[in-house]
Amino acid sequence: MKNKKTSVVTGAIVAAAAAATLATPTPAGASSTQGLNPYKPHAVCGSGYTFVKRVNIRTADVYLMWNRQKNTNCVVTLKKKDVGTPTPVTASLHRAVDGRPAAGTGLGSIQRGSFKYYAGPVYVRATGALRLGNASRLETCVFWAGSTSHDVDPGAWIHCNPRPRD
Repeated sequence: MKNKKTSVVTGAIVAAAAAATLATPTPAGASSTQGLNPYKPHAVCGSGYTFVKRVNIRTADVYLMWNRQKNTNCVVTLKKKDVGTPTPVTASLHRAVDGRPAAGTGLGSIQRGSFKYYAGPVYVRATGALRLGNASRLETCVFWAGSTSHDVDPGAWIHCNPRPRD
């Protein structure tokens, strides 16, 4: 027969273990539609990238990052809704030419698809000479954007990087 003191202690241990189990957050790799995204923009873009801007589009956060040593921007769209479930997400980044997103090799890209956690990273050179036909000129601005199947922001986000030092 158990004594009363042992039963009380055992009951307290079981109750504490049950409370700890209920309070345990979803592990980073687990599927969750309401959980936090385990990824951070710094980790997705890579070593040396620093925060420039963030746009909240309700179901995701779109980050513009910059690597000073590589003179390169990075964009990543981190989901806040349907985290862990593949749903349509995009990340876009382009050099600016005459106030419009540029097209062509090395001038930008878009990543779109069904992803569990994020779209991107997409990269483009941040500043420098841009060849236009036989001429070249210094360009410092980029267009960047992101979306999910739930939110499409029709606005064009533009950011002008610091001019490179001569």
